[in-house]
Amino acid sequence: MKTLLLLSFTWVTILTKAQQTPLSPPGSSSLTQSVNSAANFGKISGTVMDEAQNKPVEFATVALINPQTEKPITGTTTDEQGKFTINNVQTGIYRIVISFLGYDNKTIPTVTVSRTGVATALGVVSLRANSQTLNEVVVTGEKALIEDKDDRLVYNADKDLTNTGGTAIDVLKKVPLLTVDPDGTVQLKGSSSIKVLINNKPSSIMARSISEALQMIPAELIKSVEVITAPSAKYDSEGTAGIINIITKNQLQGLTGGLTSSVGSRRNNLGGNFNLKRNKLSITAYGGTNWSNYYGNSATVRQNLRDGNVFSIITQSNTFKNRGNSQFGSFSIDYDLDSTNRIGIDANFGKDSRNTFSTRDTRQSIDTVLAFRRYNDSQNRNNSMDVNFNYTKTFKRSPDQEYTFLAQYNQNDNQSGYKLNQFPLPVEDIVTYRERNENQNQQSELTLQTDYAHPFSTTKRRILEVGSKLIARNVGSDYRLENAPDGSLNFREDPRRSNEFNYKQSVWASYASFRLRTENRWNFNVGGRFEMTTINADFISTATRFSDRYQNFLPNLSISKRLGNEQRIRVNYSQRIQRPSINFLNPYVNYADPKNIQTGNPYLDPELTHSVELSYSTFTKGGTTINLMIFGRQTNNAIERITTVDSTGVSNSTYRNISRNATYGFNWFGAVKPVKQWNLSGSVGMNYNLLNSPSLQITNKNWSYQFNLNTSVQLPKDISIQVNGSYTSRRIQLQGQSSGFYYYGFSARKEFKKQNFSVTANFENPFREYNIVENYLRTTTFLSDGINYNVVRNIRLSLNWRFGKMKTSTDREKKKINNDDRK
Repeated sequence: MKTLLLLSFTWVTILTKAQQTPLSPPGSSSLTQSVNSAANFGKISGTVMDEAQNKPVEFATVALINPQTEKPITGTTTDEQGKFTINNVQTGIYRIVISFLGYDNKTIPTVTVSRTGVATALGVVSLRANSQTLNEVVVTGEKALIEDKDDRLVYNADKDLTNTGGTAIDVLKKVPLLTVDPDGTVQLKGSSSIKVLINNKPSSIMARSISEALQMIPAELIKSVEVITAPSAKYDSEGTAGIINIITKNQLQGLTGGLTSSVGSRRNNLGGNFNLKRNKLSITAYGGTNWSNYYGNSATVRQNLRDGNVFSIITQSNTFKNRGNSQFGSFSIDYDLDSTNRIGIDANFGKDSRNTFSTRDTRQSIDTVLAFRRYNDSQNRNNSMDVNFNYTKTFKRSPDQEYTFLAQYNQNDNQSGYKLNQFPLPVEDIVTYRERNENQNQQSELTLQTDYAHPFSTTKRRILEVGSKLIARNVGSDYRLENAPDGSLNFREDPRRSNEFNYKQSVWASYASFRLRTENRWNFNVGGRFEMTTINADFISTATRFSDRYQNFLPNLSISKRLGNEQRIRVNYSQRIQRPSINFLNPYVNYADPKNIQTGNPYLDPELTHSVELSYSTFTKGGTTINLMIFGRQTNNAIERITTVDSTGVSNSTYRNISRNATYGFNWFGAVKPVKQWNLSGSVGMNYNLLNSPSLQITNKNWSYQFNLNTSVQLPKDISIQVNGSYTSRRIQLQGQSSGFYYYGFSARKEFKKQNFSVTANFENPFREYNIVENYLRTTTFLSDGINYNVVRNIRLSLNWRFGKMKTSTDREKKKINNDDRK
């Protein structure tokens, strides 16, 4: 295997230089070459395919050998379709050797170039996968931290040392185009209207809270994060800003596994994985648990206005401590029935338990001062599960002709409750009010999906994809509240504050997408998706029934051009939809904070967004990557949270389709290796944000920016260090704005390769305890100023042990369901 790798590397180096000038055929002299240089050149072409799976082998080395000297003359590598062409070949007899890591070499002993200007077509050349063990392979190159692919940006999380011992939230903080607020809210290009997938499919652990779900997923489980800003028609049209796809690790052929543990000031983790792949059977399993400890505080001053004058002031301060324990497990079983049929089943399980204790002081000044303190002890228990079945049929006629059937069932069960005691201020040992609550919530989702891809030629230049999908969702909740207004233990149910509902939503969709690749390296992708949504809701506690049905046709277009082998330019247009979730629709009135009341709006319409992107990418074999993107996004019926204050000084918040939002901006990303042991990457983004509500006569606009920097150095004795940081400027809302925030971290790792063991130390924000964010709201009925302190300092030590042996093996792509359709 060492020999194969060194030969491949040597050939690529020689061939790159050799292609600069045409060379003589075997047995010819330089004089003969100069005489015939204008007339005796031909070319050799062919396609390299995987013998077992009948799929293209990308980046295989194709060497043209002089049969007399046994030395390589020239050569090339295959493209993404497995195709290759060797130009400027003089007439003569040659030998072709094709090689790629994980395959046996393929030799074509006699290749004759006999006609000037005519291509010698070798047709399809099949490579057979080998199973040579990789125990002692010397790696001469490695995958870049960031990769720019045709339709997505890929962040290879397993190459980033600072992720060790962290969670998915820590990983997303370092992904280009993404920002993560201190409260865990994830934004893509300045918008939180996104869909988060795990292995190309939705997961029930995301159903209740994306932020909390991401904290359940260990960073060690994540292989890469894909950012898809302009998904094709094959993807669900939800997520107006795009899709974030988290890919978990999948080992190679053989038996492998490992154990990981970390101890930190805010989070502790323990987990293990097991991977077995033998011939047609593949089994992968992971299980782990983590313990977290978060705390912080906040303060708010609200001046309530009447005819432009302040008539009351409400001051609130809050402290909280949150302790949680979560478990996450998954398994996947795949079996190849034969070379063209595969079935598989996989499942994910999540369990989360959190206790939060908070103290809130409230003071209201009108003519007299009303002051009280509330102690709130809340518990939250959440269980999630999703089970998937997939069947894939490929056809020997073409590797790109494929039929898939997919089924998925998700379920999320949530039990929550709290106990609240209220005391007068200054604090006296007298309870003036008590409250307690229990909530049972269940969400389920059944998805059936079928897709078919039909190539119109064996060259993968024209492919039609069609498919259909049905999603059936069911959400039920039973929320009961009891209180004792006199502060006694005589609790009574408050029917005004019960919240019982049943909510059903179904989405039926069909799509068609056509891809065309030309010989001069133009790529065209045009498609459309038709979706019909039906909603039936019964909000029992408010005696509100609601039903709706709407249809949407959502087109998209992508055009790209390869400029040589190292540059690409691309333009995209897409129309996307964002449906309001049950949290936005539920008309239940939340009185948990009597001075700040919240309610949903069952009559919301979905958001429709137009998005345009222009991007340029360049990448070299030396590891330099540059990506520049210019984009525009406009939503004409955006859902915004609106807050008003009534005559008694109580604020009321709800959601309305009331705004016209637009974001225009650019993002630059670059990665370079100044020397072999040093990686340096970073990104800079700037957005112009415009929020406009004609009905409220409110306009808010600003320039915002964000940047991040990541650098790592490999030192002697298997020691490596890494530093990363980011900053996000202030952000605006329709009625206000929030200040910026920053993050930085350091890490060091020591590898003990003989023992398959590593130790990593991480230091996150070691020189400050809190991330401080200020919030401002300005309306005609109130002025609000607030500040939040969230703990960010974390120091952790992680240990990782691996066992087993890996072997090379080509793996057929596994199909997954993507439900990307809710806000």
